[in-house]
Amino acid sequence: MWRAIKIVIVGMVVFAIIANRIIKVYSLEKYKACIGLIILGGLLYALNILLIIFFIRKRAQEFAANDIWELTAGTGIVPKWVSIIGLLSFSAFIVAVLPWIISLFK
Repeated sequence: MWRAIKIVIVGMVVFAIIANRIIKVYSLEKYKACIGLIILGGLLYALNILLIIFFIRKRAQEFAANDIWELTAGTGIVPKWVSIIGLLSFSAFIVAVLPWIISLFK
């Protein structure tokens, strides 16, 4: 669990730095960077789901044939880098939405 939290926090820092650089270099509005991060988060999340389905069908066909694919959790069928992609999607969403939430409470 702590490893996942670390990945999300590091992803948030990296996405925030990249978004800030893109805003400065291209003179964009902040909301455009937030929209881009939301789109990136959605693409990473969809990629995560597609890769999970691919690896379960490739390595554990007996689980993919019926609805018990949840039993593959923690067995190493899906590589850890696929899970990191999913965690980075949450990082992108958080970085995109957090400034707007903070501005609501000011």
